[in-house]
Amino acid sequence: MPASTDYVSLTLRTPPIVPVTPAMPVPSHNSLIHGVWVAIAILLTVSPSTHAVHFELQARSQKCLGEEVEKNDLIVAKFKSMDGRKLTTTVLDSRGQSLYSKTTKDGKYTITSKENGEHRTCFFNTEALPTTVEFTSKRGLGAKDYTGIAQKENLKPIELELLRLEDIINYIQAEFKRLEANEVEQAAINASTNSRVFWLSILSMLCIIGVNAAQIYFLVQYFRDKRFKDM
Repeated sequence: MPASTDYVSLTLRTPPIVPVTPAMPVPSHNSLIHGVWVAIAILLTVSPSTHAVHFELQARSQKCLGEEVEKNDLIVAKFKSMDGRKLTTTVLDSRGQSLYSKTTKDGKYTITSKENGEHRTCFFNTEALPTTVEFTSKRGLGAKDYTGIAQKENLKPIELELLRLEDIINYIQAEFKRLEANEVEQAAINASTNSRVFWLSILSMLCIIGVNAAQIYFLVQYFRDKRFKDM
């Protein structure tokens, strides 16, 4: 069992789109290439980034790195003990189910997330000496091997950039759909909350009116009984 467990979150907010001022017109035979590069310069600002970290791991201890991912995200990660120590590396999804587990000095894993939520990668130093761990994680578009695709499909540079651009556009469309779905869900929650608050207010007013009516009734009965007794 690990002597201690540390946890670090790798989750970063998606950077905003940075406006790009259009350049001066270029010759027509270069217009397509120019447009592609300008679009990529804009759209790449919303693509997921690569996380690379180095950290110390004490003997018989464990450290976990967490990151928020979306459903069907491709995750490619590499890890290595810089001192050649054996590490037990385990990847857990948001429900705590193991997606990958292996004891080795270095390795690589590729997984596709099955649901939204935080995924954790935990490293346990199995040896009695401390070590330095190098961990690199790529997610989404950053995890896709475009170089390998270009070699396999014999794509020209412009074709490869168009493929990359298509993937970025699809990613942005999916992100907008996710944000729209979140907005609809939030609106439904707000509407439900407002409805509950409204009916709770009505119930509170009825309770107050009922209590006041009861007080008036008992006061009237009290003075009426008192008057009859004095007669």
